[in-house]
Amino acid sequence: MSPVEAVRSGGWLVIAPHPDDETLGAGGLIAALTGAGGHVSVAFLTDGSGSHVEAPGWSARRVADARTHEALGALRMLGWRGMPMSLEWRDAAPFPANTPEFDATVRRLVALCRRRRIRNIVASWEADPHCDHEAASVLARAVGLRLRIVPRFYAVWAWTLPDLDARLKAMRITAMPVARWRGHQRRALACHRTQLGGRITGAAERFVLPRAMRRLVDAPHMLLLEARHAS
Repeated sequence: MSPVEAVRSGGWLVIAPHPDDETLGAGGLIAALTGAGGHVSVAFLTDGSGSHVEAPGWSARRVADARTHEALGALRMLGWRGMPMSLEWRDAAPFPANTPEFDATVRRLVALCRRRRIRNIVASWEADPHCDHEAASVLARAVGLRLRIVPRFYAVWAWTLPDLDARLKAMRITAMPVARWRGHQRRALACHRTQLGGRITGAAERFVLPRAMRRLVDAPHMLLLEARHAS
């Protein structure tokens, strides 16, 4: 699928579990669609405030503010303009499906999609080994069901799974060429300083994005995954 073909299919919604997943997982997609004149909406499931717990001088609110600012900068580097939607879920504490909070979020996203004529929904893949990434996938499926849209998914941490090949066999894969936007993605990733080490120190659980994961922004193709049985 070319970016031009993707734009012709209608508007796109990208759901990111945390600030930085919009770049690591969907940066090439956002840059390619935006570069082709497409309409892209971005929604963040959480504010990422659960990272760097108990770092001296860094409250959860300060971490969230920093990560939100970084994500805005990253989106600008990808060529995207606008204000992303904050879904305001707690980091690493997703609402189960069919709870009032989950259903309220579904209604918000359904309204957004209808208002902006979105016909394509993309979220993190359920195979990603993180509860928020799994939750974003469940949410995308629920929104898609309401709108009769079959969602697609992007992988972030799933690329590290030992059984990745077997999992991918159950998916239909659509590739979009995004090599020309590598520079945009690298600059976007550089905006996420809290995740790259050095900006926040002394946390009880120190997190630094591994170098292997940083190379995701160098991939020549954006892979969109869809369950083979989806219809």
